[in-house]
Amino acid sequence: MARTGEGRDLDASRDADGCCPGNGTGGTDGACEGGGRKRDRAATESALLDAAKLVFAERGFDAATTREIAGRAGVNEQLIQRYFSGKSGLLVAVVERYWREEAGGCDLPPPHEDLETDLARFLHAHLKHSWKCRDFTRVVLARALVDQAVADEMARTLSESRIPCLMKRLEGYRDRGAIAADADLANVAAGIATLSFGLGFLDQVVFGRDDAGICAMVGTLAHTIAHGLTPR
Repeated sequence: MARTGEGRDLDASRDADGCCPGNGTGGTDGACEGGGRKRDRAATESALLDAAKLVFAERGFDAATTREIAGRAGVNEQLIQRYFSGKSGLLVAVVERYWREEAGGCDLPPPHEDLETDLARFLHAHLKHSWKCRDFTRVVLARALVDQAVADEMARTLSESRIPCLMKRLEGYRDRGAIAADADLANVAAGIATLSFGLGFLDQVVFGRDDAGICAMVGTLAHTIAHGLTPR
């Protein structure tokens, strides 16, 4: 077991690399007209979002400065105010893109023929994802407690990303007769998504629960949920 800079034990099997993309580079706004100007703005916004995610994860929201974010992006600091209405708006935009990208490919293992096994694999996939993104998630959660816009964006993007991905998988099992026809899959998916966050971030990152304990909970939850969904 190695020690992180935050003093937490890391399981050697976990991916210690953060989920934050590398610093983007983009031109400054106003370099050309028409379509070229739009492309420059899009590249600049992308570079600022990439840089902001890194700086927020490293410094925390309060210690992060727009000067450092703009410097890493290689653009004028004033563009943060112009494009995002300041640092708070920039964080909301990062959260929106972060979960939109997560939803883009529903990056999960292919569905398993057995429902219980598939639920366990879903939870394990999000354990890994939560660990990779732990630093940025800390910042977002802390800010969501005092900034309703961040909290609203978290809720909105979660409802449009993780939950629909799981819903689609569950519907496939129901179509094959492995789940009761009258099962309320919308609420089941929402509940499992909430469990995946609790296990992935609270138990794993905040509480530092050992891997064996988390894996045991995953197995029990997958078994219990699958049993409850089985047609009678």
